[in-house]
Amino acid sequence: MARRETEEWFWQLGNEMQGLTAEINRSRTSVASARSWEPRVDLVEEEHRLLMKVEIAGVRGEDIQLLYVPERNCMLIRGFRPEEDHTDGRRTGIHQLEILYGDFQREVRLPDVSIDAERIRATYRNGFLLVMIPKYDRHVVVRTVTFRNI
Repeated sequence: MARRETEEWFWQLGNEMQGLTAEINRSRTSVASARSWEPRVDLVEEEHRLLMKVEIAGVRGEDIQLLYVPERNCMLIRGFRPEEDHTDGRRTGIHQLEILYGDFQREVRLPDVSIDAERIRATYRNGFLLVMIPKYDRHVVVRTVTFRNI
């Protein structure tokens, strides 16, 4: 392809991308909102439990649902992060938007271990949901650890 044809192709592609971006922005009901988003999750296995840490800053504790689904061997986390406008209403521009708001849901598959569902516990602190998922073991008694704010 000749240089001029290549430049025209990139110019046309750029125009089409601008049009697509404008169309997407027009269809959005609110800046930086999405229909659904997924929080980041760490899942660590210890000798007697699984420890799941979910990053959900800006979510109120009463807006979080945590479900253990034994048929799928997973934890289901659902919730809602409200969009809050921290400006004084005189915004003159938006330069970067990366934080997603609205409903979220995340299904976390658990390793193939026996779970003691009756003893699953969770705490929410500093924007992290910490879920302790005890393994079921008839021969070992595991104390529940209580977390304090530091």
